[in-house]
This record gives sequence, structure tokens and C-alpha cells, in this order.
Amino acid sequence: MSFLSAIAVMSLLVMFPVLLSLRKTGVPGVADFCAACLLTTFAGSVALAADVAPAWLHTVVGGTLMVAAGLLMLRGFRQFLGHRPHGIWPIIVVLAGVASAFLFFSYVVESHSARIVIGTGLLSLTCFLIGATILRHWPRERAIAPYMLFCCVMVFLVAILHAFQVASIATGMDAMDGGLAPPIWTTAFLAARLVIMPLFFLGIILMLHGWMIANLRHMIAHDDLTGALSRRAFMTAFERMFSTAAGSGRQTAFMLLDLDRFKQINDLYGHAGGDAALVHFTRTVREALAGRGILGRLGGEEFGIALTGAGRLEAAEIAETICTAVRTTPTRANKGAEIGLTVSIGVAMVDPGGSLADAMVQADVALYEAKALGRDRLSIAGSLHAASVASARALAGAAAQMRAAVGPAQSLSGTG
Repeated sequence: MSFLSAIAVMSLLVMFPVLLSLRKTGVPGVADFCAACLLTTFAGSVALAADVAPAWLHTVVGGTLMVAAGLLMLRGFRQFLGHRPHGIWPIIVVLAGVASAFLFFSYVVESHSARIVIGTGLLSLTCFLIGATILRHWPRERAIAPYMLFCCVMVFLVAILHAFQVASIATGMDAMDGGLAPPIWTTAFLAARLVIMPLFFLGIILMLHGWMIANLRHMIAHDDLTGALSRRAFMTAFERMFSTAAGSGRQTAFMLLDLDRFKQINDLYGHAGGDAALVHFTRTVREALAGRGILGRLGGEEFGIALTGAGRLEAAEIAETICTAVRTTPTRANKGAEIGLTVSIGVAMVDPGGSLADAMVQADVALYEAKALGRDRLSIAGSLHAASVASARALAGAAAQMRAAVGPAQSLSGTG
């Protein structure tokens, strides 16, 4: 048993620096997990020294440290899962009561069974609460669900083992040891606990690392300002969506959105006002889209939307809904000034045998046509007259030549 205790303590000592290194990453609850790991290590060390240390060290200090570790783990999981954590003072009050009870049943009324029931019962209850907290929230954390379920299984095993130990004392099973010393039930419970606790903290470390990786992937795939998909992530998702739709013979719609006169917004309200307009615009478009497609920021004030299984009429209706929503929901600058927004949208349909690159070019031409017709409107590629298309292409070329000729030093209203 001493060998198992030593292995458990060494395992926890290895895990503690790993948990400690995560404190600077901003992972919620990591400080409490660090403290819980350290207290569990101390409690294991106290158990190793039980044969040579004073009795009060093992009964009072060791038991109190394990209860404290359990309460800190519960507090850490509540923070990690977005709940308001319990305060430190209630934990201190509970620990003071536990320590007092241990002292009472050690030196006033000698009762080894009472000490085990108090310490083990509280730890079992705490572990059940941790497991229930994980079970309640793990479906929301899809990226780290396997790690959370592993932690849940481990913590429930700890809770069940401690509950069995309390039950064995209450029913007198701990006395049915056949003359063995220590009782076989106590030995079995202690051995299982020594093996499971390091596994539980290993699950916590995997869970925290999984959370960091999931957050990093989210940051890479999303625009920092607006929360829309980044250009690369959008194109990857668009290609996947197109392949799936083409396999089933369905059309894919691509929309190119450009916030009208965005340069003027920046000139009048500053870059802070421009940022506020982009954030508000993205939120408005996402609400109007209502989960019917994917939204990405392609660059500056230009965004893209991909829809699968949508026909020309449905795509036009969605684009018109977006135009109306943007027009009727202005935002405000930092100083409270109202900023009216409008958007121009070019729509292109991609057939199963079509090309995404061609669709993007067609949507770009349709967008310029919408700009040329007065902005705040949609235009669908393929429904334009040849002359209109040629006019839109000429307008796009002329605008590019003007921007190149004027340079960044001069201010133009542009075609935005």
C-alpha cells in the first residue's frame, strides 16, 4: 500500500507543474485545480507518513486536506463551466468545522469510524456534485466532451468508492475482515482511491489542454473583430458545402456583400465608429440569415455568404431580407451619433457541375451592378442584360484604375 501511495504522490507531483503552467493561459478554474492538486499531494504525503508521524497529523490534517481539495475541485469546475464560483470564506468555514470534528473524535471522544464517516462522506458528496455539474454541461462543450466524460467517470468512481466505505462502516462490514489487519475493505478502498485520483487529475489536464486547442482553432477560424469566419475558414467551409451539395445534385448560392460607403463612415466617425459599424452589421446579417448559411469576412467591409440547397428565388429573398434588416437597424458611434447603414449584395448560383471561382467572379460582377444602380440593393448574376454586365465590368475596371491613380493620400468617396 505504501508503494501505491508513493506512486500516486509522485504522479501528482508531476501533474502539478503542468497545471501550474496553465495559469497564464486564462483557462477558467485553473488556479483552483492547481490548489486541489497540491492539497491532494500533501494529503497523500501525510498518508505515507502515517506510521511515523503523530496521529493528529494523519487524522486531522490529512482528512481536512482531502475535503479541501474536493471543495476546490468543485469550485474549479464551476468556474470552468461558466458558473459563478463559491466564495473562499464558505470553504474556510466548512474546513474549520471538519477540522473541529476530527479533533473532537480524536481526542474528546475517540471514534475512528466517526472520523472516516465525516471526511469520506463529505468528499463523496463533493465528488457527486462535481460529476453532476459535468453531466449537466458536457453536451455544450463538444470539442472537449471526451475529456469531460473521462473526468466525470473518474470523479463518480471516487464518489462511489467513498460512499461504499461509509456504507461499510455503517453496516459493520468493515469489521468482517476475518482477522486481517488492516481490514480488507479499508485496504481495497484506499488502493482504488490512490489509483483513481491521479487519473482524475490527468483527465483535468487533458480537458484544459483540449479547451485551449479548441479556443485556438476558433480564433484562427474567426475574425477577431466581427466573429465571422475568416477568409480561409470560409472558403474551406464553402468548398465542403459545395462538394456535399454537388454530390446530391443541389445548387449552391454565393452572396458577396459590401457595406455601402464604409470609407465615409471611417472618415466621419473614426476607426472606432467603423469597427462598431462592422460589428453591428455582422450581428444584423447573422440574425437575418438565421442559420441558413455560413457567413465570412473576406476582407475590409466585404463579406461572403454561402447557402446550400437554396434556389434562385430563395437566395433573392434572403438577400432582400438582409438589405432590409441592415437598412432599418442603424448603429451608434462611441459619442452616441447614429450611423445609418446599407449594404449591396451580388448573388451567384453554382450548379453541381459549376466552379466556385466562376461563381465568385459572377457575384463580384453582380455586386458592382448593384452599386451602379444606386446601392442598398441586390443583384443576381445571370439575370442581367449583356449591356448591364459589360457596364458593371467597365465600372469595376474604372474604379480600380482611379484608386491606383489617386493613391492612399487623397480621399475619394469611391464605390463603397
